[in-house]
Amino acid sequence: SSLASLNDPPAFVAMGCIASKPAVAASAAPALAAQSTPAAQPDKNLLAEAKPEEAKPTGLKIQIASAHGLRSADLIGNKSDVYVEVEIEGKSDSKVTTAVVTGTASKKEGAGENDKNSIDVDLQFVGELKGYVAGDKILFTVMDKDFLTSGDCLGKATVAEIGFGGKLVLEGAGEGFQAHLMVQLGDGFGMEEAKKVAEAAAASMAAAASSLVAAAKLAASSDA
Repeated sequence: SSLASLNDPPAFVAMGCIASKPAVAASAAPALAAQSTPAAQPDKNLLAEAKPEEAKPTGLKIQIASAHGLRSADLIGNKSDVYVEVEIEGKSDSKVTTAVVTGTASKKEGAGENDKNSIDVDLQFVGELKGYVAGDKILFTVMDKDFLTSGDCLGKATVAEIGFGGKLVLEGAGEGFQAHLMVQLGDGFGMEEAKKVAEAAAASMAAAASSLVAAAKLAASSDA
């Protein structure tokens, strides 16, 4: 029995190895359980409350003072019966239309030799687009009124910046024509400021042209 006790492994070694394994497994179990626990899902009611409100449609004020640099669509009389259609893109029922104003093509002061005769008309229109929502685009279409056909397009433009005011360049005005509208979207004074700048530039060009004419006359009288 003494030999058997020597060959047997010490009791504390056996107890230590056997007892330590369950202890490790027991300590690891909560960690594994914690890792497998699904993340808490947000309350659906809270998500609904956090959803931003949809923008409500409102009215948008539109002002169109004048149109410039238009081509003549009528061969007889060298004129165009001008009007402008304005609408919110994708909302045809929002369309508003200016009155028809007839203009005759003429040479502008300060124009170059290669510049074509063009039409300027005062429209003085104020209206409101119904159903406007922030982010909508505003379409401007300048037309020539024709009682026999659907009319001719004299130029188009799109504006997405509310508060825009000033010179709105038209696309598709015709080869050699640089047409534009003077407009204001919403409240603001951009159109008035741009108009003053344009008038000052026109006056400056007219003064320069007059100076050239006076200089030419002086030169001619000196030669005589």
